[in-house]
Amino acid sequence: MKTLIPAVILILVSTVTASLTFSQDAGGSVIQWDPVEGSFDSLVLRCSETAYETEDPDWGMVLATVYPDSSGEFPISVQIPAAYIVDPDECIACGICINQCPTDAITADIDGKAVIDPELCIACGICANVCPVAAIFTPSSGLFYGLFGVNEEITEEFIQESVQ
Repeated sequence: MKTLIPAVILILVSTVTASLTFSQDAGGSVIQWDPVEGSFDSLVLRCSETAYETEDPDWGMVLATVYPDSSGEFPISVQIPAAYIVDPDECIACGICINQCPTDAITADIDGKAVIDPELCIACGICANVCPVAAIFTPSSGLFYGLFGVNEEITEEFIQESVQ
């Protein structure tokens, strides 16, 4: 029994360290993950207010798409600019945020839903305050993050998630 306890602790530590981590710096949010094994064309970083569910193929919204470098290796982190983002599943295409944005950083997509250009966003928060359905937010430590590998058939495979 004494030899079983260290093995169980080692397994638990391994499980906890194999996850995404979230931190903030002056440039925005930084999401880090363990090195990715497998042959993927790209990685997709998603976030949601709820934990990842394998039964939900469209879980979360895409925060970033990451590509391998010239040697075929993927980075182990991505920086999300200090800007607001819109959850397209929650946006009702009312246009209020577009009209209120002082820097014209918000435009409408083909469905009329808001899209924020992170290069133009000054993170003033006006859009989030006027949104009637709370579809606009900034990445934060209170959200769940998931990393997915995208293969040549353009299907996503779950790789890692954040631990709350």
